[in-house]
Amino acid sequence: MTVSISSVVNVILPLFLILLLGTFIRKIGVIDWQTTKKLSSFVVNITHPFLIIASFQTEVTSDKLLIALEIIAASIVLHVSFSILARFLFKNSEKADRATLEFGLIFGNCGFLGFPVLMAVFPTNGLFYGAAFTLVFNIYIRIYGVYLLNKGKKDSNALRKAFVNPGTIASFIGIIMFVCSIKLPAALFNTFTTVGDLTFPLSMLVVGSLLCNQPFRNLFRRKIYIFSFARLLLLPVLVLTICSVLFVDKGLTYVCVIMASMPTAANTALFSELYKSNSPLAASCVGITSLLSVVTIPAMLALTDLMMNLLGR
Repeated sequence: MTVSISSVVNVILPLFLILLLGTFIRKIGVIDWQTTKKLSSFVVNITHPFLIIASFQTEVTSDKLLIALEIIAASIVLHVSFSILARFLFKNSEKADRATLEFGLIFGNCGFLGFPVLMAVFPTNGLFYGAAFTLVFNIYIRIYGVYLLNKGKKDSNALRKAFVNPGTIASFIGIIMFVCSIKLPAALFNTFTTVGDLTFPLSMLVVGSLLCNQPFRNLFRRKIYIFSFARLLLLPVLVLTICSVLFVDKGLTYVCVIMASMPTAANTALFSELYKSNSPLAASCVGITSLLSVVTIPAMLALTDLMMNLLGR
């Protein structure tokens, strides 16, 4: 179950290059601040909900159902645990930064980056494992994530926005269709898939543009690297340790460690911009963790290999 450094680089590098392209086209005036805000809203309210519904259009056979339920349960535990840890780690941060840092720590790039890494480790079932894990991600980011970014703001209606937004509605529609085995006609499915796939490149273009909203020197602030250490190393090491102590199944351990090792989700910057949180800080967290993950993801997979071998599993 070893993934080569080159395979991980080939997954991460295009993501980072699209981010840089977003910065470049903003600098030369192809897009401006107003365009960036509109693109951010378009991704959060249109392409991402389409992607959510499309992701539920999958066949789950009886022999895979138990595995899916185990991964879903693990995903719930991880996201809730990360929420508690984030609240503790950033409780003394500046008020303007706290929600953005918590959001960025909780939500990793488990869709765009996690899927390819899982498929490299599990060539046959990687896509299925990723779909099960991100089922929780897509719902939790739209409920707790939206609540987190709106909490404490005047006239924010945080709870209403958390439960009544395009992503949450799309998640519940997708779950109903999944449970009832309702399949979209081919033309509709292809439409949802095509529009949903726009989420990934547009997200990184927006993140790159958002980086232009701050001085370049802000990318080198101490808190960005403390955050990156927590997101890229602390979380996966804690997950690996707990899985090892509790004798969690080897395959499930790899899934949990891989997803915990992901850099900050591009949605951190998009949602921060949409809900008027600290989007420049969020863009910095996405950019730096994406770059550093070229080294940290292979390192965590190597550590997991070593731990599994020491435990004879």
